[in-house]
Amino acid sequence: MTKASYGLTEDYDKKYRSKEQGVFTLVLLLVAVLIVLFFLFRFVVGTSRVDGSSMDPTLIDGQMIIFTRIHASYDAGDIVCLSMPNGDNYVKRVVAVPGDVVELKEGKLYVNGVVEDSFGHGQTLPQEASISYPYTLEKNKYFLLGDNRENSVDSRSFGAVYRGQILGKVIHQ
Repeated sequence: MTKASYGLTEDYDKKYRSKEQGVFTLVLLLVAVLIVLFFLFRFVVGTSRVDGSSMDPTLIDGQMIIFTRIHASYDAGDIVCLSMPNGDNYVKRVVAVPGDVVELKEGKLYVNGVVEDSFGHGQTLPQEASISYPYTLEKNKYFLLGDNRENSVDSRSFGAVYRGQILGKVIHQ
């Protein structure tokens, strides 16, 4: 039997093959987009959610953030997402970088002898920890604080964090 005996024409056959190729191309395009998105979110950007009020009023509880993973170093004032040893992610502000000297006196933050509380709200008091002030940051260590200084678990309690703990700099808040 020929195609003509089934009522199929050559035009119908071409049209059917064209649709198959279109679906195959669409599936390949979708797979390529998914692969690009995977690598983008694995190596370039990340997302996290603010949990708690430690960054109030800059960031609020439940807010989603986007951070970029492609920073060699961080500057004072940067908001970063970091990974804690227990697996939690924290969002905090960098207040001192490697080589800086941090002091907490009379409810204020001093970095290298200068008051640096431009982002902080409330008193910046020492917390229960084995940190003694003045505290000099070693190479690859950063001192991080929450903006809501009276309601934040930060470097005052867990110490300075290694560069490797920082997942990235917040770019969307």
